[in-house]
Amino acid sequence: MELITLEAQSERAVIVPEAGCQCLSYRAGTLEVIAGPDNPDAWREHPHRGGIPILFPWPSRVAGARFTFKGREYRLPVNEPARGNAIHGFACERAFRVRRRGPYFVTAILDSTDYPDLSSIWPWPFALEIDYEVGNGLRLKARITNTGNLVMPFGFGAHPYFHAPLNPRGARDAMMIQLDAKARWPLDANLIPTGKLEPLAGKFELRTARPLGSDTYDDAFLMAAISKDGEAAPRARLIDPSMKIAVEIRADAAFEDFVVYAPPDNAVVAIEPYTCAPDAFNLAARGVAAGMRELAPGDTFEAGFEIRLNVP
Repeated sequence: MELITLEAQSERAVIVPEAGCQCLSYRAGTLEVIAGPDNPDAWREHPHRGGIPILFPWPSRVAGARFTFKGREYRLPVNEPARGNAIHGFACERAFRVRRRGPYFVTAILDSTDYPDLSSIWPWPFALEIDYEVGNGLRLKARITNTGNLVMPFGFGAHPYFHAPLNPRGARDAMMIQLDAKARWPLDANLIPTGKLEPLAGKFELRTARPLGSDTYDDAFLMAAISKDGEAAPRARLIDPSMKIAVEIRADAAFEDFVVYAPPDNAVVAIEPYTCAPDAFNLAARGVAAGMRELAPGDTFEAGFEIRLNVP
């Protein structure tokens, strides 16, 4: 697999189009921000456990690996067997083709017509383009085009893993998380939203930066957009007090939900921008507005986010 290195000033990112168009590494100066897999081949075994996996056509879980859309039931492959769910789509498992590249940017495409087997998994033809650009931060933009003849349901997300702590001599417990959220999606035992939002409280009150401590997370939040040049910009920050550095994610308004994932057995925190809540397809079928989008034939959806270092 070819590793494409993007460089601008003191920043460097490594993108692997053949590995789900994943970003394996993003470095700003001497600071390695993204917690990537040890090597590209590790991606084959675990396509969404390091780097920045691309989550499409659904981010997070679809309960029972099935959903109903416009009166018809669709079944998906179960790739979370412990809970019987489908998780994170299939884009992160497929090779993308490079469309254009330069010293600090690359565009790659996943065209469903390149993979005839996808029609049995996802009966809506599509083209997904991912742009990466480095320089004063790392930017990712997705363009999704419905190339078929039927309206397509979808959600898009990304799963950036960050080192926690950023400072190798720091401590996980001291890391702080801040999220411009307005509510939380409570989850059942299978990590599926129950469908009724809850106010933020306890460890989920992240509107003010909160130390990670011994807490763990695998939780979904409805975001409250703040202003960015007059436009909505959902935002989250992971702060390392020992370095007085914050890793900040700012997303386009389409990213209405963020997931925070901080496992107990791995020195990482993932802050994941999503265009919808987990299990949005099934929530929509129940009449719950959870961000599922519908794309008409020939239409294109476009949205992106950026990762940059800032002061706390």
